[in-house]
Amino acid sequence: MTGRVRRGIATHFKATLLAVLAAAPHALADGPYLGIHTIGSFVSYPVADITRMSFASDTLFVETSSESDAYPLASVVRIDFEPISTGVAAPRTGAALPGVLHLFPNQPNPFSEGTRIAFRLPRTAAVKLRIYAVNGRHVRDLVDGEAAAGLHDVSWNGCDDNGRHVAPGVYFYQLIAPGVDESRRMILLR
Repeated sequence: MTGRVRRGIATHFKATLLAVLAAAPHALADGPYLGIHTIGSFVSYPVADITRMSFASDTLFVETSSESDAYPLASVVRIDFEPISTGVAAPRTGAALPGVLHLFPNQPNPFSEGTRIAFRLPRTAAVKLRIYAVNGRHVRDLVDGEAAAGLHDVSWNGCDDNGRHVAPGVYFYQLIAPGVDESRRMILLR
């Protein structure tokens, strides 16, 4: 990653954080929370507990009255503001119970041997995680059934439902749950 791109990413996150913290006084009495989504995880901080936030090199540092955490910018997917309380007394321990369904980018992408696909469910639900070729042909079902609330991590080895390796190219993975249909693109190399 070039220095210009890194500075651009850091500038974007700094602007997002400033906007989030500026909005804090308008939140409910039992909030607000700052949510940091990284590849495969989510952490929520009560804004009132944050004593310092800073950037050094390619890392975001968050300090609270009781701890200090570091997040490499390359792993940060999204930073957002949660003005509504989760109802959990300690939001950092409650982070494993997400309030929003989310389909994460597969890692690695592009890939040759295999890739991991993560998704987060706010509650137990019937879900399908399907792989499609770029022409719309169904390739494989990775998940088809009820899944518990929380973070799920599924692997795909580049094989179809019959165990045959598929051709290199662009594929799509689709998460279907009640009221939600979300897709992302991935590239298989051989």
